[in-house]
Amino acid sequence: MKISSALLVILCLGLGACTTPMPVEKGYPLTYQQKMQSAHHWDVMAIDVADWIHDALIGPSPKQSEGQSAAARDDHPPVTLYVQQPRYESSADGAFYNLLTTHLVERGFIVTTNPSAGYPVSYDMQVVTDRLPETTKHEVILNVSVMNAERYLIRYSNVYYIGDKSQYIAMQPSASRIIEVVGP
Repeated sequence: MKISSALLVILCLGLGACTTPMPVEKGYPLTYQQKMQSAHHWDVMAIDVADWIHDALIGPSPKQSEGQSAAARDDHPPVTLYVQQPRYESSADGAFYNLLTTHLVERGFIVTTNPSAGYPVSYDMQVVTDRLPETTKHEVILNVSVMNAERYLIRYSNVYYIGDKSQYIAMQPSASRIIEVVGP
């Protein structure tokens, strides 16, 4: 009996050594995500994008005192940008458009309303909704592009968490439409 038990143990160990190990599931490391809670947070997001565009097109500039203008602190030729109107009419898109335009001007960019006079800056916000058993989670993916003809000069993407459902609703396209009336 002792010999058969020992033989069985050796046989099991030998068969176990012949199998390939299966990968073990592993979650992603813990990361933090910015949460949009107020209009101020949309402003912070616009500041981040304006800084990123400045750094990518002109180069990083040292932080200056608030009283000094962008033109006084930059030794680079001015860059002209055309910020495209949002594709959808929502209060969040409109607010972000205005805030981004303001912060680009503050950083010394020439921002034009003529689409053919500057590099086009476009952005879109995509709302992603995860329905989990205990809660519904809303996130927005922000994508920003600066183009030169049909070529991307720079591209920026980031994900933000929207905790309040009213902010999620503000991101939805408006039901109103612009209708052109032609005739007498």
